Amino acid sequence: MGASRKALLITSLLMLSTMSSGCLALSIQREIMESWREPPVYIDEDVTIGWSETFETGTELNSVLYQNETNLVFDETASSLVINFRAQFPYSSILEDLIGNDTNTNQVRYVEARLWEPGAQQSGGAPFWEVRASQDYPGERWDWQLDFIEGTWVLEVEARGWGVTTPVEQLSFHDSFDLYATITKPCVHFPSSHEVTADGEMECTFLSELED
Repeated sequence: MGASRKALLITSLLMLSTMSSGCLALSIQREIMESWREPPVYIDEDVTIGWSETFETGTELNSVLYQNETNLVFDETASSLVINFRAQFPYSSILEDLIGNDTNTNQVRYVEARLWEPGAQQSGGAPFWEVRASQDYPGERWDWQLDFIEGTWVLEVEARGWGVTTPVEQLSFHDSFDLYATITKPCVHFPSSHEVTADGEMECTFLSELED
């Protein structure tokens, strides 16, 4: 159908609806408005939590303690979980040769991270996922696609590290770690009410929020 014929048809329908009365007019107008709307777009949206920490101790001889925790809410629409972890402890292998500390006994430079399912931490259960590092830990990724327990999950981390900045760059070093957990959930983009950013990112509303 050409654009002129389509415009003529819509104009005729609008005139017909104005001449109609009551519910019939409202029904016709509603059908016309609905036909103008673009269909919704369903996309997978990631929800990411976590931390990237670089230690700085300055003139302190003792390592610095870092602790943090945050929540990640799983609902029935969550389809996947990904955890990314990396740790760097410069000269850790040399230090281990000198004092004999390993991953289980080193309390000076380490990272401990855990992800708890709802209620597991309070009941004394085992964490869903955990990792401990006291030496360089190359970036690693864990993936799950299963029926997750719905509710509030807890991601926690405890770490100690050193960080020294000196005028001689080669003598400076900093312990650091990256820890991120990401869940993927379906999201709905409504062209009539959501924007699209300059780089093509589409705003959307999570499907679970629409079902509430």
